[in-house]
Amino acid sequence: MTMSEVEQVLLSEMLYWYRLQRHDFLNHWQVIMGNLQLNRPSEALSYMQQAVPISPEEQKITQIPEPSLGAILLGFIIRLEQAKVDTTIDFPGEMKEKDFWKDHWREEYAGGLYGYTTECMAEVIQSSEVKGLTAEIYLFDEPRGLTCQFMLSDEETTLCDKLITLS
Repeated sequence: MTMSEVEQVLLSEMLYWYRLQRHDFLNHWQVIMGNLQLNRPSEALSYMQQAVPISPEEQKITQIPEPSLGAILLGFIIRLEQAKVDTTIDFPGEMKEKDFWKDHWREEYAGGLYGYTTECMAEVIQSSEVKGLTAEIYLFDEPRGLTCQFMLSDEETTLCDKLITLS
């Protein structure tokens, strides 16, 4: 069995995000331990509540059983979080079912979707000086194929609205 080029890139990215997350986790752990060792449990608890974010959008993505799609979207969401873009993702409940993907996913979709998310991130980088950026990601199934829409906005304007249909 050989890995496709996209799978190799995704694996490398996932390892990078894991290392970054592990580093952040260990830093947070040190602060919490320090507060506890200094007998300051209220400061430790306060730090835990404020400094350790739980991303509901990342949790949503883990509900998608198609591994390549999940890896692409997770990397995309993490890159958006790193760029300080408030992001939401939405998709139909049927996409949480493994059987759905038997009929709606093909291996060649991974390259197209990965390229699409890279283009969307380029739009984010171009808008990085704008404050209050928000992104919305929608997945939906159409007769033509699996569709993903990315919308980037500031407080007043839609800066980017990109759509891809994988068929």
